[in-house]
This record gives sequence, C-alpha cells and structure tokens, in this order.
Amino acid sequence: MSDQSNDIREVMRTCIAMRHLKTDEVPEQMIIDVVRAATYASNPGNSQNWRFVVVRDRDRKERLASHVRATMGARFSGEPTGDESRDKMMAGARRLVEGFADVPVWIFVIGLNAYPPQAPNESFVWSTVYPASQNLVLAARALGLGTTFTTFHLVAPDAFRAELGVPNDAHIGTSIALGFPEKKFTSVNRKAVSEVIRWERFS
Repeated sequence: MSDQSNDIREVMRTCIAMRHLKTDEVPEQMIIDVVRAATYASNPGNSQNWRFVVVRDRDRKERLASHVRATMGARFSGEPTGDESRDKMMAGARRLVEGFADVPVWIFVIGLNAYPPQAPNESFVWSTVYPASQNLVLAARALGLGTTFTTFHLVAPDAFRAELGVPNDAHIGTSIALGFPEKKFTSVNRKAVSEVIRWERFS
C-alpha cells in the first residue's frame, strides 16, 4: 500500500488521529504485527505487565457503543464554533462516537498493577501502557492503518471492565480504534521545537 512507510520519522510526523475509518476487515496478521510492536516498548523492569484485548465481534462492540453514546452523544452534538481546528476534531469525535461499532477493531491496552512484585505501585501501570500504546499506533501507521487514542472506557468504567473481563488488579489504559483510513495521512500540527525546548533548566 502506498500509505506504508519504513521511515520512522515520517511515520511519527504523519501519525495523525484517524477518526474516519473504513469498515473493511483488518487482516488478523496485521493486528498481531501491531501488538507485537507494542510489546517492544520500554516498561518497568521488563515486567511486561500489559495485555491487549482485541475486540472485533459486532455484538460486543454494540454493547460497548451503547455506553459511549449514552454518555458522550450530547457532548459532540453542538453547533460549529467557528474554530476550524476544533470543529474538525469535534466532527471526527462525533463520527467515532456514533460509529463506535462500525470501527473494525478496538484494542484496549490493559496494565496489570503488579510492579514491583513486593509492593505494586499503580504509577507503573501507566508507564507500562502508554509507551506500548504509542508503539502500537506507530506500527499501525507504518502499515498504512489508521488509529485514534481515546478514553471512551472512562465514560462507563465498570461496564467496560465487565464486558472485557478485566480483573480488579488491572486498569484499562487506552482504547484504540484501528482500521484502514478513509483519508490521507497528513502532517501533525505541532508547536515549533523552539517553543517547548529548555536547556539545562525549565526557567
């Protein structure tokens, strides 16, 4: 596919949130490949306390979608604000909320609260799931797949936990939509490095 790239900097530069996804099925091997890439991420003490719940079943997606729509549907139903960037983001988010069950694949990155073994500290859950999640979306972009980080699981945490069978000693870190993109990959919109870099001290 022409959207594939092996140039890591190009992959990062064009790894935009892709909220408009085709309904085409994603081959299982591609899903396995992006999850494998996720497991290459840095993590505390090489504990590898991550799990990746891949949801493709339509009925399960519909059940999860009902919770998302009930809580978030009204949030994205307002009139345009005139801020082009924000309105574009809101339209994409609305599309994702309304079409939650149409997304071919949802990957929920789970962190086990199990590090260090003698005294688990929840802060290590997040330093496990976020690097893995970033690896996953970059690997997907390299394969020409679109992704979007979401926190939809936070709108109904108990319902998501029950539907996905997540144990009490684990946390859902990210909910990632995955599929072939409807739109072209473009450059991310970021501040100039000169605005965010500090030498030696913050101030």
